[in-house]
Amino acid sequence: MPRVLICNMPFSNLRWPNLGPSLLKGALLARGIACDLAYFNFDFAERVGLEPYYWIADRFAFVLGGERLFAREYFGDRLPDDDRYWNKVLLAADDGLTEQDRRDYAAMGAEVGPFLDHCMASVDWGRYAVVGFAASFQQTMPSMCLARRIKERCPGVTIVFGGAACEGVMGVELCRRFPEVDHVFLGEADLTFPPVAEQVLAGGPVELPPGVVARDPTSDRLPRACCDVPVPPDAARFLVDDLDALPYPDFDDYFVRWERSPLKDEIEPLLFFETSRGCWWGQKHHCKFCGLNGATLTYRSKTPTRAVDELTHLVERYGVHRACSADNIFDYRYFDTFLPLLKHSAIDLAFVYEMKPSLRKEQARALLDAGLGAAQLGIETFSTPILKLIGKGANSIQNLQALKWFSAAGIEVKWNILYGFPGEPPEEYARLAELLPALYHLAPPLAVGRVRMDRFSPYFEEPEANGMKNPRPHRAFSYVYPFPNESLRDLAYYYEFDFADGRDPELYAAGLVEAAEEWQRLKGTVSLRHFDRGDGVLILTDTRPCATAFQRRLTGWQREVYLFCDPGRSFERICEFAESLPADPPPDAAAVLSTLDEWLAERIIARLDGKYLSLALPAPT
Repeated sequence: MPRVLICNMPFSNLRWPNLGPSLLKGALLARGIACDLAYFNFDFAERVGLEPYYWIADRFAFVLGGERLFAREYFGDRLPDDDRYWNKVLLAADDGLTEQDRRDYAAMGAEVGPFLDHCMASVDWGRYAVVGFAASFQQTMPSMCLARRIKERCPGVTIVFGGAACEGVMGVELCRRFPEVDHVFLGEADLTFPPVAEQVLAGGPVELPPGVVARDPTSDRLPRACCDVPVPPDAARFLVDDLDALPYPDFDDYFVRWERSPLKDEIEPLLFFETSRGCWWGQKHHCKFCGLNGATLTYRSKTPTRAVDELTHLVERYGVHRACSADNIFDYRYFDTFLPLLKHSAIDLAFVYEMKPSLRKEQARALLDAGLGAAQLGIETFSTPILKLIGKGANSIQNLQALKWFSAAGIEVKWNILYGFPGEPPEEYARLAELLPALYHLAPPLAVGRVRMDRFSPYFEEPEANGMKNPRPHRAFSYVYPFPNESLRDLAYYYEFDFADGRDPELYAAGLVEAAEEWQRLKGTVSLRHFDRGDGVLILTDTRPCATAFQRRLTGWQREVYLFCDPGRSFERICEFAESLPADPPPDAAAVLSTLDEWLAERIIARLDGKYLSLALPAPT
């Protein structure tokens, strides 16, 4: 009986299964349709090595390094030569690349053809009526290369594409430009892929649901008329309203493939799960630079019971006790519902969530108590004027509090520093450059970079209103696709732009970038800790480069005030607290201010948004 195969190509992450295809497999199995998932990303990593694989997947993600390797196989001499790509794109983005890096990159390109030969030889393609490709994470051109070979060998196979690189007009243009593609799903495919697959397997004509475009099967060339709608006329018609109605994802193929991989011992697998889609904050105030979700910004979340039941099922089936969430934002209602259920469930699970940093201390504690093993925080900067400008819905003291609390917990903390927002006040960067050395004992940023213009973001939708001009596809796209500029505009997700006021952020943000990079270099080597002895003495030890003394002792009301400033406190609130202490005489406002000024000079406390925040982390107990 004909089956469905979904291919997961390089350069998706090897540590977890691909959630989207795993959900689609579950939906197909529920309809009685046999489906397999082929994790060809493992095959490529096994050819080139784990470290080189992730070198491309991570370091070259925004300059399409992986896409370019496979585009050379697909388009050949139609693309600009490798020297131009290396000099104009890769070196322009990362001047730390070496000649050895260049040779290593070329060596990986030499493996593309043999890898595709291996893929073709490892599968009986005639068994499948539908072959799907998930196009995200630099997977578009690897998928196109294999799709073309499949179509050449088995012309009757229906080739379908979906994923983040296919959303909206991007998917329409892929359908128009690549003749091996029969159908493209332009957004969430949970409700549309199963009926399309069912119709193909039945052998009759396919009636396309909303959100799917197709080629004309009677023509070798795609008539523009069949794909001329730039986006689905009503994206809400194919969104999943009730996430509880989705099947549990089927990860069987991933774990079978991981189990037989020679890289198994180097890859610690994680479960991948979702409890929500969209962004509840973005529905109210779309962050200016954020292009996530696109037409699927509408926020939907699973009921707490269903979410815990699904995680229980996944842990019990696969015996893995670490999991990463695909959610773009944590549901704020889950503090009172999902987290208590998860904490008291029978599963032992360390999980990762992306969340707004505007948390209270008890909310951070609730996450940690329920098993939070890593936090991805949307911090971006410690400047409240810039945060307001970009619509983040948090301020600098909230960002720093969250970073401190999760750093103190000893879990992995993932966040980035961005600069170069149109309209930002340049004078903020001198203050930020001065602040950062006081934070070197906290978890450093994963990346430091200039803000991009991404498709679907407010910057992309209204560039002029946001101080941007001359938006254009990132230069890397012309080295991957030999198409006219109007086509690149439809295919590109990353865009470049000019500032309407002619500013150069590299000049005024240089101090921040230097301080942030030093922070990254010092990761794990310096500390600022406090130890509460229990006899009224609080001892601070400080090994940061900015330290004025290795050790400091705080007693009496000063000890109490320092601990009181664990969350940020206003001067007025600190004075009220100090006056309530059983000191004789109680400190007056002048004494409090003098102590706070002394602490600021020693950089053991920070002042942001008119609030004082103690910086020392509690010593491990």
